[in-house]
Amino acid sequence: MKAIHVVSTRPATNFYVSRAEGSPYRQEDFEVLTTVLSALEWRRHNGMIRLYTDPEGREFYDRLGLLDLWDGGVDAGLLESASRTINCGVFWSFGKVVALRQEAAPCCVMDVDLIVWGGIRQLVTAEVMSLHEEPLCFAAYVGQDRLTAPPGFDWSGLDWSVTPCSAALLVFTEDAFKNAYADRALSFMEGNPVRSEPGEALPAHPIFAEQRLLPMCAKASGVRIGSFLRDYTGAELRSGRKNTTFTHLWNAKTLLHHDLEKRRELCARYAHRIRRDHPDVAEVLAGSELLREHFRRADRQPEPNGPPLREHPEPPCRGGGG
Repeated sequence: MKAIHVVSTRPATNFYVSRAEGSPYRQEDFEVLTTVLSALEWRRHNGMIRLYTDPEGREFYDRLGLLDLWDGGVDAGLLESASRTINCGVFWSFGKVVALRQEAAPCCVMDVDLIVWGGIRQLVTAEVMSLHEEPLCFAAYVGQDRLTAPPGFDWSGLDWSVTPCSAALLVFTEDAFKNAYADRALSFMEGNPVRSEPGEALPAHPIFAEQRLLPMCAKASGVRIGSFLRDYTGAELRSGRKNTTFTHLWNAKTLLHHDLEKRRELCARYAHRIRRDHPDVAEVLAGSELLREHFRRADRQPEPNGPPLREHPEPPCRGGGG
Protein backbone atom coordinates (compact mmCIF):
# COMPACT_ATOMS: atom_id res chain seq x y z
CA MET A 1 0.00 0.00 0.00
CA LYS A 2 1.25 3.47 -0.86
CA ALA A 3 1.60 6.09 1.90
CA ILE A 4 2.38 9.79 1.98
CA HIS A 5 4.07 12.06 4.49
CA VAL A 6 3.33 15.78 4.30
CA VAL A 7 5.58 18.51 5.75
CA SER A 8 4.77 22.14 4.97
CA THR A 9 7.14 24.79 6.34
CA ARG A 10 4.67 27.63 5.62
CA PRO A 11 2.91 27.52 9.02
CA ALA A 12 5.06 29.29 11.62
CA THR A 13 2.80 27.86 14.33
CA ASN A 14 1.20 24.48 14.84
CA PHE A 15 -0.63 22.84 17.73
CA TYR A 16 2.49 22.61 19.91
CA VAL A 17 5.22 25.01 18.91
CA SER A 18 5.82 28.39 17.27
CA ARG A 19 8.82 29.85 15.49
CA ALA A 20 9.54 33.45 14.60
CA GLU A 21 8.32 34.60 11.21
CA GLY A 22 11.17 34.34 8.70
CA SER A 23 13.33 32.08 10.87
CA PRO A 24 14.78 28.94 9.23
CA TYR A 25 12.67 25.80 9.37
CA ARG A 26 13.86 23.22 11.87
CA GLN A 27 12.65 20.18 13.78
CA GLU A 28 13.54 18.82 17.19
CA ASP A 29 15.75 15.75 17.44
CA PHE A 30 12.90 13.46 18.52
CA GLU A 31 10.78 14.69 15.61
CA VAL A 32 13.46 13.83 13.06
CA LEU A 33 14.05 10.37 14.51
CA THR A 34 10.31 9.64 14.58
CA THR A 35 9.98 10.70 10.95
CA VAL A 36 12.88 8.44 9.99
CA LEU A 37 11.33 5.41 11.67
CA SER A 38 7.89 6.28 10.30
CA ALA A 39 9.18 6.13 6.73
CA LEU A 40 11.48 3.13 7.19
CA GLU A 41 8.99 0.98 9.06
CA TRP A 42 6.24 1.72 6.55
CA ARG A 43 8.53 0.64 3.72
CA ARG A 44 9.52 -2.46 5.64
CA HIS A 45 5.98 -3.67 6.32
CA ASN A 46 3.53 -1.98 3.97
CA GLY A 47 4.99 -0.54 0.78
CA MET A 48 6.12 2.66 -0.88
CA ILE A 49 6.07 6.10 0.78
CA ARG A 50 6.31 9.58 -0.74
CA LEU A 51 7.03 12.95 0.86
CA TYR A 52 5.16 16.11 -0.07
CA THR A 53 6.97 19.21 1.16
CA ASP A 54 8.16 22.56 -0.16
CA PRO A 55 11.63 23.81 -1.17
CA GLU A 56 12.57 24.76 2.40
CA GLY A 57 11.41 21.39 3.72
CA ARG A 58 13.33 19.59 0.99
CA GLU A 59 16.45 21.57 1.86
CA PHE A 60 16.07 20.68 5.56
CA TYR A 61 15.94 16.93 4.88
CA ASP A 62 18.67 17.22 2.27
CA ARG A 63 21.05 18.76 4.84
CA LEU A 64 20.45 15.70 7.01
CA GLY A 65 21.06 13.35 4.08
CA LEU A 66 17.55 11.91 4.34
CA LEU A 67 15.92 12.45 0.95
CA ASP A 68 16.35 8.76 0.10
CA LEU A 69 14.08 7.82 3.02
CA TRP A 70 11.07 8.23 0.75
CA ASP A 71 11.35 5.56 -1.94
CA GLY A 72 8.34 7.07 -3.72
CA GLY A 73 10.20 10.33 -4.15
CA VAL A 74 10.04 13.84 -2.73
CA ASP A 75 7.59 16.32 -4.26
CA ALA A 76 8.56 19.90 -3.39
CA GLY A 77 6.28 21.59 -5.91
CA LEU A 78 2.66 20.74 -5.08
CA LEU A 79 2.47 22.47 -1.70
CA GLU A 80 4.42 25.43 -2.99
CA SER A 81 1.85 25.97 -5.73
CA ALA A 82 -1.16 25.26 -3.50
CA SER A 83 -3.73 28.03 -3.14
CA ARG A 84 -2.29 31.07 -1.42
CA THR A 85 -5.81 31.94 -0.29
CA ILE A 86 -5.43 29.37 2.52
CA ASN A 87 -4.37 30.97 5.80
CA CYS A 88 -1.80 28.40 6.88
CA GLY A 89 -1.40 30.16 10.21
CA VAL A 90 -4.86 28.81 11.05
CA PHE A 91 -4.98 25.75 8.78
CA TRP A 92 -1.49 24.49 9.65
CA SER A 93 -2.26 20.97 8.36
CA PHE A 94 -3.65 22.17 5.01
CA GLY A 95 -0.92 20.32 3.11
CA LYS A 96 -2.29 16.93 4.08
CA VAL A 97 -5.58 17.64 2.31
CA VAL A 98 -3.82 19.14 -0.71
CA ALA A 99 -1.58 16.06 -1.05
CA LEU A 100 -4.46 13.66 -0.41
CA ARG A 101 -6.37 15.21 -3.30
CA GLN A 102 -3.35 14.66 -5.56
CA GLU A 103 -2.76 10.99 -4.72
CA ALA A 104 -4.69 8.12 -6.26
CA ALA A 105 -6.37 5.53 -4.06
CA PRO A 106 -5.65 3.19 -2.46
CA CYS A 107 -3.41 5.36 -0.35
CA CYS A 108 -2.58 6.19 3.25
CA VAL A 109 -1.87 9.70 4.55
CA MET A 110 0.18 9.42 7.71
CA ASP A 111 1.57 12.01 10.12
CA VAL A 112 5.34 12.11 10.40
CA ASP A 113 5.03 11.62 14.19
CA LEU A 114 3.31 8.25 13.73
CA ILE A 115 5.06 4.89 13.29
CA VAL A 116 3.41 1.70 12.03
CA TRP A 117 5.43 -1.27 13.28
CA GLY A 118 3.71 -3.98 11.22
CA GLY A 119 1.59 -4.77 8.19
CA ILE A 120 -1.91 -3.31 8.24
CA ARG A 121 -3.46 -4.58 5.00
CA GLN A 122 -5.38 -7.25 6.86
CA LEU A 123 -6.76 -4.58 9.22
CA VAL A 124 -8.43 -2.57 6.45
CA THR A 125 -12.11 -3.46 6.78
CA ALA A 126 -13.84 -0.38 5.35
CA GLU A 127 -13.58 2.03 2.42
CA VAL A 128 -11.99 4.55 4.79
CA MET A 129 -9.94 3.71 7.87
CA SER A 130 -8.84 6.05 10.66
CA LEU A 131 -6.55 5.41 13.59
CA HIS A 132 -9.28 5.77 16.21
CA GLU A 133 -12.47 7.65 17.00
CA GLU A 134 -12.57 10.85 19.05
CA PRO A 135 -14.91 12.06 21.81
CA LEU A 136 -17.40 14.71 20.70
CA CYS A 137 -17.09 16.33 24.12
CA PHE A 138 -13.53 17.48 23.33
CA ALA A 139 -13.59 21.29 23.44
CA ALA A 140 -12.23 21.74 19.89
CA TYR A 141 -15.33 20.09 18.40
CA VAL A 142 -17.58 23.14 18.29
CA GLY A 143 -20.89 23.80 16.58
CA GLN A 144 -21.44 25.51 13.24
CA ASP A 145 -22.27 28.76 15.04
CA ARG A 146 -18.67 29.00 16.28
CA LEU A 147 -17.01 28.30 12.94
CA THR A 148 -16.17 30.82 10.24
CA ALA A 149 -16.56 29.65 6.65
CA PRO A 150 -15.88 31.34 3.31
CA PRO A 151 -18.88 32.68 1.40
CA GLY A 152 -20.78 29.92 -0.33
CA PHE A 153 -19.38 27.02 1.69
CA ASP A 154 -21.80 24.08 1.51
CA TRP A 155 -23.03 23.21 4.99
CA SER A 156 -25.82 20.97 3.71
CA GLY A 157 -26.14 17.34 4.70
CA LEU A 158 -23.72 17.50 7.63
CA ASP A 159 -24.77 15.51 10.71
CA TRP A 160 -23.23 17.20 13.77
CA SER A 161 -23.83 14.15 15.97
CA VAL A 162 -21.35 12.00 14.01
CA THR A 163 -18.33 10.80 15.99
CA PRO A 164 -15.10 12.53 14.88
CA CYS A 165 -12.04 10.50 13.98
CA SER A 166 -8.28 10.92 14.27
CA ALA A 167 -6.58 12.13 11.09
CA ALA A 168 -3.11 10.95 12.18
CA LEU A 169 -3.44 7.96 9.85
CA LEU A 170 -6.12 7.68 7.19
CA VAL A 171 -6.51 5.01 4.53
CA PHE A 172 -8.71 5.60 1.47
CA THR A 173 -9.46 2.64 -0.77
CA GLU A 174 -11.53 4.46 -3.43
CA ASP A 175 -10.95 7.71 -5.32
CA ALA A 176 -14.54 8.98 -5.54
CA PHE A 177 -15.12 9.61 -1.85
CA LYS A 178 -11.49 10.62 -1.20
CA ASN A 179 -11.73 13.34 -3.80
CA ALA A 180 -15.19 14.49 -2.73
CA TYR A 181 -14.06 14.88 0.88
CA ALA A 182 -10.80 16.64 -0.08
CA ASP A 183 -12.64 19.05 -2.35
CA ARG A 184 -15.10 19.97 0.41
CA ALA A 185 -12.33 20.39 2.99
CA LEU A 186 -10.35 22.61 0.61
CA SER A 187 -13.48 24.67 -0.08
CA PHE A 188 -13.69 25.30 3.68
CA MET A 189 -10.07 26.44 3.88
CA GLU A 190 -9.66 28.39 0.64
CA GLY A 191 -10.65 32.02 1.11
CA ASN A 192 -11.74 31.41 4.71
CA PRO A 193 -11.67 34.87 6.38
CA VAL A 194 -10.82 33.53 9.85
CA ARG A 195 -7.52 35.09 10.95
CA SER A 196 -7.02 33.25 14.23
CA GLU A 197 -8.87 31.22 16.81
CA PRO A 198 -10.58 33.55 19.32
CA GLY A 199 -8.65 34.14 22.53
CA GLU A 200 -6.84 31.03 23.74
CA ALA A 201 -9.29 28.70 22.03
CA LEU A 202 -8.25 25.31 20.72
CA PRO A 203 -7.73 25.00 16.93
CA ALA A 204 -11.35 24.30 16.05
CA HIS A 205 -11.08 25.26 12.37
CA PRO A 206 -8.28 22.91 11.22
CA ILE A 207 -9.64 20.12 13.40
CA PHE A 208 -13.09 20.57 11.85
CA ALA A 209 -11.64 20.38 8.33
CA GLU A 210 -9.88 17.08 9.03
CA GLN A 211 -11.34 15.17 11.93
CA ARG A 212 -14.97 16.22 11.92
CA LEU A 213 -15.80 17.05 8.31
CA LEU A 214 -14.45 13.69 7.11
CA PRO A 215 -16.90 11.48 9.06
CA MET A 216 -19.71 13.94 8.33
CA CYS A 217 -19.06 13.63 4.60
CA ALA A 218 -18.75 9.86 4.94
CA LYS A 219 -22.17 9.55 6.58
CA ALA A 220 -23.74 11.81 3.96
CA SER A 221 -22.25 9.62 1.22
CA GLY A 222 -23.09 6.28 2.86
CA VAL A 223 -19.41 5.47 3.35
CA ARG A 224 -18.32 3.60 6.47
CA ILE A 225 -15.19 4.64 8.36
CA GLY A 226 -13.42 1.87 10.24
CA SER A 227 -11.00 2.34 13.14
CA PHE A 228 -7.70 0.52 13.46
CA LEU A 229 -7.86 0.93 17.24
CA ARG A 230 -11.64 0.90 17.64
CA ASP A 231 -12.52 3.93 19.75
CA TYR A 232 -11.14 6.18 22.43
CA THR A 233 -12.88 4.27 25.26
CA GLY A 234 -11.01 1.02 24.61
CA ALA A 235 -8.91 -0.03 27.62
CA GLU A 236 -6.23 -1.36 25.30
CA LEU A 237 -5.56 2.17 24.01
CA ARG A 238 -4.91 3.71 27.40
CA SER A 239 -2.99 0.78 28.84
CA GLY A 240 -1.05 -0.03 25.68
CA ARG A 241 -1.11 -3.75 26.48
CA LYS A 242 -2.81 -4.81 23.24
CA ASN A 243 -1.62 -2.19 20.76
CA THR A 244 1.80 -3.19 19.44
CA THR A 245 1.33 -1.77 15.93
CA PHE A 246 0.99 2.02 16.26
CA THR A 247 3.14 4.63 17.97
CA HIS A 248 1.88 8.22 17.85
CA LEU A 249 3.81 10.95 19.64
CA TRP A 250 0.92 13.43 19.53
CA ASN A 251 0.06 13.73 23.23
CA ALA A 252 3.66 13.03 24.27
CA LYS A 253 5.12 16.05 22.46
CA THR A 254 4.43 18.48 25.28
CA LEU A 255 6.35 16.24 27.67
CA LEU A 256 9.21 15.76 25.22
CA HIS A 257 9.53 19.50 24.60
CA HIS A 258 9.93 20.18 28.33
CA ASP A 259 11.52 17.08 29.89
CA LEU A 260 15.10 16.72 28.65
CA GLU A 261 15.64 13.30 30.22
CA LYS A 262 12.48 11.83 28.70
CA ARG A 263 13.54 13.26 25.36
CA ARG A 264 17.01 11.69 25.64
CA GLU A 265 15.50 8.35 26.66
CA LEU A 266 13.15 8.26 23.67
CA CYS A 267 15.84 9.39 21.22
CA ALA A 268 18.19 6.68 22.49
CA ARG A 269 15.46 4.06 22.03
CA TYR A 270 14.87 5.22 18.49
CA ALA A 271 18.59 5.35 17.77
CA HIS A 272 18.91 1.74 19.01
CA ARG A 273 16.09 0.64 16.72
CA ILE A 274 17.51 2.43 13.68
CA ARG A 275 21.02 1.08 14.37
CA ARG A 276 19.68 -2.47 14.67
CA ASP A 277 17.22 -2.57 11.77
CA HIS A 278 18.50 0.11 9.39
CA PRO A 279 22.27 0.37 9.90
CA ASP A 280 22.92 2.25 6.66
CA VAL A 281 20.57 5.04 7.72
CA ALA A 282 22.07 5.01 11.22
CA GLU A 283 25.47 5.79 9.76
CA VAL A 284 24.08 8.87 8.04
CA LEU A 285 22.24 10.09 11.13
CA ALA A 286 25.16 9.43 13.47
CA GLY A 287 27.15 12.00 11.54
CA SER A 288 24.56 14.72 12.11
CA GLU A 289 25.30 17.34 14.74
CA LEU A 290 21.63 17.26 15.76
CA LEU A 291 21.57 13.50 16.38
CA ARG A 292 25.16 12.42 16.95
CA GLU A 293 24.98 12.30 20.74
CA HIS A 294 21.86 10.11 20.73
CA PHE A 295 23.61 7.45 18.67
CA ARG A 296 26.67 7.63 20.91
CA ARG A 297 24.43 7.18 23.92
CA ALA A 298 22.60 4.30 22.27
CA ASP A 299 25.91 2.59 21.48
CA ARG A 300 27.00 2.87 25.15
CA GLN A 301 23.80 1.39 26.58
CA PRO A 302 22.08 -1.99 26.16
CA GLU A 303 19.00 -1.95 23.97
CA PRO A 304 15.82 -1.45 26.03
CA ASN A 305 13.05 -4.01 25.85
CA GLY A 306 9.66 -3.35 24.29
CA PRO A 307 8.40 -0.79 21.80
CA PRO A 308 9.31 2.85 22.52
CA LEU A 309 5.78 4.26 22.78
CA ARG A 310 2.33 3.26 21.66
CA GLU A 311 -0.78 5.14 20.65
CA HIS A 312 -2.05 6.53 23.92
CA PRO A 313 -5.13 8.78 23.74
CA GLU A 314 -6.14 10.81 26.78
CA PRO A 315 -9.18 9.78 28.83
CA PRO A 316 -12.59 10.76 27.40
CA CYS A 317 -13.18 14.53 26.99
CA ARG A 318 -9.49 15.36 27.34
CA GLY A 319 -8.00 13.96 24.17
CA GLY A 320 -8.50 15.01 20.59
CA GLY A 321 -6.62 16.45 17.71
CA GLY A 322 -4.36 13.45 17.26
